[in-house]
Parts: sequence; C-alpha cells; structure tokens
Amino acid sequence: MSQSAAPQPESAADAGPTSVDTAALLADRYGRAPKPSRKPLIFVIVFVVVGTFFLAWTTVENARGSVEWKDVGFDVVSSEQVDVTFDVTMEPGTTATCTLDALNTGYAQVGTRTVNVGPNDARTTRYTATIATSEEATTGLVQVCDAS
Repeated sequence: MSQSAAPQPESAADAGPTSVDTAALLADRYGRAPKPSRKPLIFVIVFVVVGTFFLAWTTVENARGSVEWKDVGFDVVSSEQVDVTFDVTMEPGTTATCTLDALNTGYAQVGTRTVNVGPNDARTTRYTATIATSEEATTGLVQVCDAS
C-alpha cells in the first residue's frame, strides 16, 4: 500500500479560516479615523498658565494693600450731625482713606465725609468721625476704606 500525502490547498483562499484585521476592514469601509487634534490640549495649557498667573497676581495685590474696616456704632447727635465709630485694620505705618455715609429712613444718603486714617503703630485702630447731614440721619456707616 502506498502512502499518499495530504492534499495541499492551491491558494490561500482555500486554506480555511485566517486572522482578519477588523480595523483595516472598517477603515476600508468607513474611512480612516481622523487623528486627534492638539488644539484642546494647547487651550487647556494656556488656560492653566494664565489662571495661575492671575491667581498669583491677585493674591500679591490683595496682601500688599489690604485694608479692612468694621462699623462699631453711630450716634445721631442732632438733625444736622451724626457721629460714626469704626475700626480700621491695616499694616502698621500705612494710611487709608475712608468714605463715611449718613442715611435716612429710606436709605437715602443725607451726608457723606472722606476721612484719612493712619499711620498708626497698631494693626487695628478705632476712629470716630462726625458727618454733617442735610436732614436727620437714622444711621451712619463706613462705605469703603482704601489704602492711600
């Protein structure tokens, strides 16, 4: 009896199941996927750098000329005068300009005064200032204090 060799396929198509590159098949059918853009990454980097710079700048500016105030009280002396008492907190040796307002029952301004405070050796100092009014005030308060 003679032994015969197993028949060999004539082509690769007759070879049976083979490994298929599905990515290549999908790309052939639907086209190649676009490469990711770097624009969003660049935008994020620029945003982080600018944001960090802005945060650092505002922190330094706020710490440098920081003036805080607190209304302590007021005394309506007459229909033409109100005394306002307030505390100002700032670095010793610096000065500030504070704007005080006197208000009536409808919260309309009936008097205003700008007061220069400091320099002092203490960080917090109490002040009392008189505001002339055009009619009787029902309150007196500090509107703003800025380093000068």
